[in-house]
Amino acid sequence: MQSFFINKYIMLHIRAIFLLFGILLGSVLLPVSGAAVADQNEPNGIMEAISGVNANDFPWLKDHGLTVGGWVSVGFTYNPADPSDRYNVPVSMNFRANEFNLHQLDLFIEKSIDPKEEGWAMGGRFDFMFGTDTPYTQATGNWDSHLIGNNVFRFYKIALPQAYIDVRAPLGAGLNVRLGHFYSILGYESVPSPSNFFYSHSYSMKSSPFTHTGVLLSYPFTRDFTFYSGAVTGPDNFDYQFGAWSFLGGFNWKLSEQGASFNFAVLNGDTKETLDDNLTYISANLQIPITEKLLYVLQHDHGWQAHVTDNGGLAGWYSIVQYLTWQFDEKLGVGGRAEWFRDQNGTRYGIPGTGYYAFTLGMNWKPFKWLAVRPEVRYDWADGPGKVYDNGTENSQWLLGTDFVVLF
Repeated sequence: MQSFFINKYIMLHIRAIFLLFGILLGSVLLPVSGAAVADQNEPNGIMEAISGVNANDFPWLKDHGLTVGGWVSVGFTYNPADPSDRYNVPVSMNFRANEFNLHQLDLFIEKSIDPKEEGWAMGGRFDFMFGTDTPYTQATGNWDSHLIGNNVFRFYKIALPQAYIDVRAPLGAGLNVRLGHFYSILGYESVPSPSNFFYSHSYSMKSSPFTHTGVLLSYPFTRDFTFYSGAVTGPDNFDYQFGAWSFLGGFNWKLSEQGASFNFAVLNGDTKETLDDNLTYISANLQIPITEKLLYVLQHDHGWQAHVTDNGGLAGWYSIVQYLTWQFDEKLGVGGRAEWFRDQNGTRYGIPGTGYYAFTLGMNWKPFKWLAVRPEVRYDWADGPGKVYDNGTENSQWLLGTDFVVLF
């Protein structure tokens, strides 16, 4: 019986892939006038494009200020080396070689707080995610790590990456309080597929926290400067070692009207109740629009943690990531990403004293508001005492991949 349901799931998976390829092929064959000219009335989601009905226009949702939505992300990564274990590791997310994967099926319900609304206000959001990205996104403890058994699907899990309440108090310019389980403010790349320019992710993103549980306050001291401060149960954790809490804070500083900004965030605290294993993670990124179409981003991450090496010493890691993207118009952009990640003690990727380098060239094409196609070519190499790619037999690898992100 179990094999019947698994086979049925595989067939549905294959049908979904062919459907997405059909959508892509249809978009390519459209007349240029239909694909290149922006339409302000174009549906934002595929469900509206098919049915002509936007679910968020339903009276009950509008009366309660609720929004529902989601997306599906499916992709394929070709590894010319054809590793025997079919892993692209230490590359994350698209870690499987030469096979299609449903990376994310995300559904959410949200109540946003209107920034123009005065007085007290309340909102919140809940996300459900299924796919091969979810093992990275789950939290330790009694939250979402046991929703699907390890013997049901090999790589597919369920994650509940966000479940929080937002409260805005009418104090000064407005104090915002987020309480619950939410995505981290550290880093430039994000877990949700639609928010990223590239299909694959950086080493830095994989090594940083994805989610937190606790409370996070934000306050706009000026129109251009917002400060964050809160207390959380560490990185990617719900209630494991619940007595070990960490500080999470930082700021966002808008530097110019043209869109330049500087973001800084820090996580600091113990991860265990009975051990002084203080973890500090710092992330900063500078975004500079060189022209109206050309954007440069510089990110630096630095982390260290006590009592985690073999001799109980301090472990450290750090990285520099650079992004350069050219947006031709609202539908088409091209870009490059270059990264150096140093895993000094092997606590992030397994081999001490190793530097990881990656260079990615990619395209982000949105023929419709509800469809993004992100082909890319990526080259990774490492310098260290051991070999890290192709099942531990090579010090470099090429990857060619593409994914399709469809908004509901």
